[in-house]
Amino acid sequence: MTGPESRVIIVGGGVFGLSTALWLARGGYKDVTIFDRCAFDKTFYNPADGCDGASADINKIFRATYGTKNQYGTLTAIIWNSTDQILSSQDLALEARDVWLEWNQAIRESRPSELPPPLTPEDELLKVCGVYHLADGPDMIPRYTENLRVMNETAPTFRDLQFIKGSSKEEDRAKALGPEWAEKYHLFDHFRSGRTNGFLDAGSGITLADKVRAAKPSSLHLEAYSTKACVYARHLCGKAGVKFILGRPQGELEKLIVDDSGSAKRVRGIRTRDGLSHFADLVVVACGPWTPSVVPEAHRSVEATMGTLMFIDVPSDRQDLRKRFHPDNFPVWRFLEGEGEAAYEGGGFPITKEGRLKFGFRARKFTNFQDHPTQDNLRISTPRTKYSAEPINTVPLYGLQLMKRVIGGLFPELTDIGFTDSRLCWYTDSIDNEFVIDYVPGYSDSLFICTGGSGHAFKFLPVLGKSEFPTGSPLSGSGARSKKANHATDLKKENQDLAKCQS
Repeated sequence: MTGPESRVIIVGGGVFGLSTALWLARGGYKDVTIFDRCAFDKTFYNPADGCDGASADINKIFRATYGTKNQYGTLTAIIWNSTDQILSSQDLALEARDVWLEWNQAIRESRPSELPPPLTPEDELLKVCGVYHLADGPDMIPRYTENLRVMNETAPTFRDLQFIKGSSKEEDRAKALGPEWAEKYHLFDHFRSGRTNGFLDAGSGITLADKVRAAKPSSLHLEAYSTKACVYARHLCGKAGVKFILGRPQGELEKLIVDDSGSAKRVRGIRTRDGLSHFADLVVVACGPWTPSVVPEAHRSVEATMGTLMFIDVPSDRQDLRKRFHPDNFPVWRFLEGEGEAAYEGGGFPITKEGRLKFGFRARKFTNFQDHPTQDNLRISTPRTKYSAEPINTVPLYGLQLMKRVIGGLFPELTDIGFTDSRLCWYTDSIDNEFVIDYVPGYSDSLFICTGGSGHAFKFLPVLGKSEFPTGSPLSGSGARSKKANHATDLKKENQDLAKCQS
């Protein structure tokens, strides 16, 4: 059993690792150390500077609308809170929202010398912009109907900030909130000759990495700066006493130190690439899509899957486009269309200060199966990025072609510029898209995993670690687990081999 005097090592400095470390330290744990191969103290989670985890990105969506199911149509993520109550993804997102706003205020009230670079007191981690949920066809799809119904029953104040497309009554409500919302309400009227359905959610927003100044502050509509959010969370961890060993080789995991000489197998610590051994009472693996590479047993519960990201860099002399897509004037958007092989699930974001527009596609989830690095006769999906030993700079042609069709139809004014960059974003999908946060069976409560973000964990950064431990005493034994690890024989394969789908 672990306690505040226990030594805890966390492998991975992304959202799961940071949030876990922060709340362990705040819960009284005095010896918590995060290891990561990325030198986040120098790169500041910049995806253009060697950071290839999903937590390092230029923007992320923030939404609280889940309905009774999550975004992929299966069971919602269920997390425990400190009072032993079950929280749905919607509940957890609304709780996280309050903390994001508290962080905003804390940054505003800080002196420059009190903040980690590159943060300044003018920075926000949340920003107004809204989310437009769209789907093909004139009639509201069941998913959106359910989202609105559940929000109305459980959080009616937030339902008041959601406006159904194509209704004069809803348009009047948007106007009452502010003229900017009336304009955003009509942004997609002409797409597909008006034969689309959906709703504008003015209570949600996005996460961004660069600095985009808001026209006016608001406590209702959110946009978080993703890399700066991680920088600030790391700063809070440091203030709480968490230690960091970052960069290669000293922060890069070589292997777990496993002792199976006695009657019960235990993990005693980790060995890093510089040859040093680091011992602990508990090792927490929070490596995102690399988790099954570190913990072979995890391949039964989670799998690395890849989404396609495309970018358009709007030239500085096109101020008309930069103004049009500025978050004061433009929301994040999502679009759903079709089923099966013809399905489209993707979206886009407002423009960054540097003029970059980001678009994502994830209806088909790609994989990259390789031999496991330590386990014989096991093949797992392993992330491959432009920073891998065998780098890749292309994206699957399948998704690219669909994105060209949808984005070209939405924004014909961008076709002359075209896509200027791309990225493979690797996620950690669980069987049911729920988070997997638990002790790994067979290691005498010495090995713990926090993973399974399934493409929607970032928004929970401020509270995820707090919600992992129902007893109020983090990691206080086998009862302190939030989402029990699944041990299915295999993931249901709806994914595609990356090696067969490159452009």
